[in-house]
Amino acid sequence: MEWIYSTRNPDIPTGYSRIDAMHTRCEILLPRMAENDARALAEAVWEMVRKADERYNRFAPGSVLSRLNRTAGKEEVEVDEEMFLILELCDTFRKATLGYFDVSVHSASRSGGGSWILDPARHTVRFPREGMSLDLGGFAKGFVLEQAARAVAVETGCAILSFGGSSTAAVGIHPLGEPWPVSVAHPYYPGRTAHTFRLQDGSLSVSGKDPRGRGHIIDPSTGNTVEKEGFVAVTGPSAMVTEVLSTALWVAPEVRRGEILSGFEGYQAWDILCLTDGNTRIMKI
Repeated sequence: MEWIYSTRNPDIPTGYSRIDAMHTRCEILLPRMAENDARALAEAVWEMVRKADERYNRFAPGSVLSRLNRTAGKEEVEVDEEMFLILELCDTFRKATLGYFDVSVHSASRSGGGSWILDPARHTVRFPREGMSLDLGGFAKGFVLEQAARAVAVETGCAILSFGGSSTAAVGIHPLGEPWPVSVAHPYYPGRTAHTFRLQDGSLSVSGKDPRGRGHIIDPSTGNTVEKEGFVAVTGPSAMVTEVLSTALWVAPEVRRGEILSGFEGYQAWDILCLTDGNTRIMKI
């Protein structure tokens, strides 16, 4: 864990910490807290993140998710309460987004469209076919970020957390009294901002091509990687929901986006197109 505590502005002492986890850089900023309290809070948050990373990393052979992926296509697998809740949530979000958010798209068929079978009485899950597997990467990031933001909000009314710059949660407002400014980086011009959002007790999630211009999000309806340009940005109260919506709206055709978004009150979404001349076009969905 990296830790920095600054008293350069004595009115706003600020703790900053970061770790590498969940395949990204996780950062937290804690203004107006005593150093010992801020450091203890950062350590507690990172412990939460590390545990989630160990559980939900499909590439780690010993993780809960890897065991599920190896076995559930052959027989029922008993899972703990949190995993069962996550599977229920992912199935609910798949239906609410018309199938465009689907954590089973990394199955052998590279397409989703199939649900898993949950038994609430026994806390078991079974996949409908062999070769099916789940990738909880994006969902787990939003799920854990929301849990972390709630834990931080119990201790302080002013903080901001960022997981890789694509998923951000703000607690309260900036210490200078305005909503937290959260910028989306321009992919073609390092150091340049494509657009800045303002967050107060809310979250931002951005989906699209990675910084190298590579598509990595799969369309569940085709099994193909989405290759269009730009980003989709979503703001709203829940980091978990903004993560789901940014993915679904990035994948979904334009004619389906309004229908998806209408089912999520309190959330707003934008298309952000970054041009090679350094300019940006932003359009509300």
